[in-house]
Amino acid sequence: MNRYRRIAWSLLPVALAVAGCNRGPTAPTANQPKAATQPRLLSPVRVEGDGWPKRVSDSTGRQVTIPAPPKRVVSLAPSNTEILFAVGAGDLVVGVTMMDDYPPEVKSRTSIGGMAPGSMNLETLTALKPDLVLATAGVQQPVIEPLQQLGLTVVAFDAEKPADVVHNIRAVGRVVDRGENAERLASEFETRLEAVRKRVADRREARPKVLYLLYDDPLMTVGPGTFLGKMIEEAGGVNVFADVSSNYPTPSDEQVLVRAPEVILATFGLMGGGGRSEEENQKRLTNRPGWQDVPAIRNRRIHALDENLTTRIGPRLVEGLEAIERALTPPSQ
Repeated sequence: MNRYRRIAWSLLPVALAVAGCNRGPTAPTANQPKAATQPRLLSPVRVEGDGWPKRVSDSTGRQVTIPAPPKRVVSLAPSNTEILFAVGAGDLVVGVTMMDDYPPEVKSRTSIGGMAPGSMNLETLTALKPDLVLATAGVQQPVIEPLQQLGLTVVAFDAEKPADVVHNIRAVGRVVDRGENAERLASEFETRLEAVRKRVADRREARPKVLYLLYDDPLMTVGPGTFLGKMIEEAGGVNVFADVSSNYPTPSDEQVLVRAPEVILATFGLMGGGGRSEEENQKRLTNRPGWQDVPAIRNRRIHALDENLTTRIGPRLVEGLEAIERALTPPSQ
């Protein structure tokens, strides 16, 4: 058995545990165990060195040395890929995952398989001869050490809140020698983030109670330790399931009725509604038994969101945050 197969076999339990992982923050399926009650703690990414080599402390707390400006980069997450292209390093990207679809140019890059460790093709990845691999600190953490064993330099980037994305943009820019471009992009993101915060602070109305639906069959929403939960708070809302123990609760219809959300946010693409119109997807919610009494349904405050903008922790996340803020703005404003 060659070393690629040995590593792949050792990762099989991990692959089974994360099979079906989706873009952005991972939500369990109906048959998977609920997420841990406490959010995982990430280390802030630090990049030291004005020249080369650069010393990086990544989101997992690992210390990584990058000896010279990378010329061939493989990205293992759509968020990292979007940052790379946005800071002007798209020409360095030689490999991406099958989940990557933005910008359109990524389709011309070699696919190394899925984001989950067991769905990656390690032989394809190593054949690309990358001098830098950008991973995440979530479900991909178990594959980082095996990739290092194959002689690859791996740096993991992740985020717990929107402000962390600003930091990641700057850090990615520095490790791929696009610091000036990254600084401009990060500053723009930061300015728009602060504008959202100011508009929220200037509101006189009470924060609306929000239900964020990931799925509708069964119902699945977001709890207190999730990135999307923090997005709701940042955009001026109150997550109606912020007090539960699970990060991805699957409430009953009765629990939704009791909590009486005033706004419903839904990623219909994740809900399996990609083949249905927005009107049809909204009817699925309004026709649920008893939901006619939910304030958000009664007042027609159901908003469809682009999951790529709200779950990918890249440069376009601020667009997703602004979309949530608009949805939560009182109709009178």
